[in-house]
Amino acid sequence: MLLQGKQAAAFARKPDPKVWAVLAFSDDEGLASDNGQQIIAAWTGKNAHADVTLLDDDAIRKDPALLFDALEAASLLGDPRFVRVRTGGDKIAGLLIEAITAGDKTEDRYSARLLIEAGSLAKKSKLRSAAEAASRTACLQFFADEGVDIEHKVKQALKEFSIEIDPEALRVFVGDLPGHRLAANSEIEKLALYARGLGRPVSVSDIRALCATEFEQTLSTAISATLDGHPGAANAAFEKLAMAGTAGISVLRSLQFEVRRMLDAHVRIEEGQPGANMKLRPPVWQSEWPAYRARLNKWPVKRLTRVLERIYDAEAQAKRAGGSTDAVVRVLMNDLARAAEAAR
Repeated sequence: MLLQGKQAAAFARKPDPKVWAVLAFSDDEGLASDNGQQIIAAWTGKNAHADVTLLDDDAIRKDPALLFDALEAASLLGDPRFVRVRTGGDKIAGLLIEAITAGDKTEDRYSARLLIEAGSLAKKSKLRSAAEAASRTACLQFFADEGVDIEHKVKQALKEFSIEIDPEALRVFVGDLPGHRLAANSEIEKLALYARGLGRPVSVSDIRALCATEFEQTLSTAISATLDGHPGAANAAFEKLAMAGTAGISVLRSLQFEVRRMLDAHVRIEEGQPGANMKLRPPVWQSEWPAYRARLNKWPVKRLTRVLERIYDAEAQAKRAGGSTDAVVRVLMNDLARAAEAAR
């Protein structure tokens, strides 16, 4: 039984009592995990305690009996039991299909219900096909959050801690949230911790103070690592920005700004201007100036001019492609980082 989108979300809130196993999957693994948690809560009921066994690909591959032992084990205290499996796709598909098939054929075959969480699954996936074909297994495909959905989630999370938020602050916070559910959950948790005991509703200025700092630090790290010649650190920072939903073109513009500032620094040094570092915008503090001079040594004026040309080309290429600029920007930053690394 395949349910998608809103139908899948409705099932997660109120599962069909005839269903004993669920496969929840999504391009956003965090979305599958959140809905999986909701399914377990619905299966458990309000006044009961859930006995959950958590397994993953590695654990089951090392000892396949773990899966079936967990499904067959009864709770010593009589609590409802669930086996929650997180899988990367079809790595342990054969064993999971075996469990689904057995549970589908014989009602009450297992003492525990089975919840499988996965990322993206193609239509030809063996695991997905088996779950769709089974009569007592639900195959749930979840899609990326819409604004209304994520706004509701934020309200519910804050309500749990009796935290109020101004309508405009809520709009700004939701608008700035990353598209990836796991990353969004982290930001929501951070907001809840910040607002606890605040004594007033969360304001727009609170949201800006909370969210802007980390973004700016990550962006600065990506640019600095690129121009200082640290490809690994540059790629890690760019990955973090991408996960947070930052547009590649924003990174490109920040890179362009820093290259222009470096060109300005070269001119001021060449002219022998005293306190050249403090005349840059933004200024480079005296404690940071030796490291900045080392960066300038790797990037003389001619090389920086060529970098600007590469940036213009990358922007034009991204516009022609008409889609995400991430790939174009990633290639450029990797090339620059390796060039700076070689110039040490």
